[in-house]
Amino acid sequence: MKTTLTPRARLLRALSHQEVDRAPIDLGGTHNSTMCTGAYEALKRFLGVDAPTEEISRAFEIVRMDEKLLQQLPVDTRAVFARPPAQTRSHWLDDRTFVDDWGITVHRSENSRQFDIVAHPLAEATIADLDHYVWPIVDDDARYAGLREQAQTLHEESDFAICGATLDTAIYDKAWQLRGMARFLEDLLLDPGFALALLEKVAAVQYRRHELFLAAVGGYLDVITIADDMGSQRGPIMRPALYRAMIKPFHKRYVETIRRFTDAKVLFHACGSIVDLVDDFIEIGVDALNPMQVSAAGMSPENLRRRFAGRMAFWGGIDSQYVLPKGSPDDVRAAVRETLAVMGRDGGYVLGAVHNIQDDVPPENVWAMLDEATSV
Repeated sequence: MKTTLTPRARLLRALSHQEVDRAPIDLGGTHNSTMCTGAYEALKRFLGVDAPTEEISRAFEIVRMDEKLLQQLPVDTRAVFARPPAQTRSHWLDDRTFVDDWGITVHRSENSRQFDIVAHPLAEATIADLDHYVWPIVDDDARYAGLREQAQTLHEESDFAICGATLDTAIYDKAWQLRGMARFLEDLLLDPGFALALLEKVAAVQYRRHELFLAAVGGYLDVITIADDMGSQRGPIMRPALYRAMIKPFHKRYVETIRRFTDAKVLFHACGSIVDLVDDFIEIGVDALNPMQVSAAGMSPENLRRRFAGRMAFWGGIDSQYVLPKGSPDDVRAAVRETLAVMGRDGGYVLGAVHNIQDDVPPENVWAMLDEATSV
């Protein structure tokens, strides 16, 4: 008979490619694997749980899942997130439009629950302009107040795997959001001096943010999450050679910065078809990739397992584009069984939804995913 592992041991063994009693399960452990507000409210009603709702992102309307609800779910993770700053340029322009901490303007249309970028503040900037831009103030004690105590309590008084995130982690994504995607992709090819200067400015903010966050909680974390979406549905956003020349050095320094402050596993979130970049992520020291977007080209469990077993762990994998929102509970259970049949119990996999669970996912399907994962 196999020994039943604690949630923390289960997840850490899986990320170290060691055999587990069952695949670890995550829901709410990261800001890329939680729930949108509407789906969260529906799940609370479905389970009959009276718990508060705390949003951690205006733009994506995602929540910090309350412990009272998490106690009803067979998940192995708990989250420690950075707090809102006391000093910020974020402000509302009207009831559907706001400017974020970076000066990026986002807007939610009348029939949408999420926000889209409508103004890129550095669209016409020069290199000289970057020195005068108002960057986020991360040396702000409010962002980290009480986090050490929270993380220590979770580590010492629970056996869950503790996952940390500053919530704002991107370098490449933030650069194009400031500049505009088409313009920034042009910069990478036609004006690499500007592109590198902008990436340096953004990276300096994100590295410093993580130095301060991890100085507070790094000793208690099991996983630290960073993110940069590098894939489309069909392949990487840019040629791998361009990624390696322009973006990868910043990701490498990111992981090196994190390693100075914590022994936690590094979980990198990158949506889309990134199969052609996985070896690069392995090379720079990433331990696991999320969300394992199985509907994207080359991202099937079979292909990922064949190519990267024992070298890279994957986190997610239960399809959020079709199966979770449009399938029946039986369809969801079948997807869980099929995924686990491939990914197995000999490590390298954490089960969860592909990205945050959207409002069109029925709570019955959320429960089916979690329940089936404990039965296989």
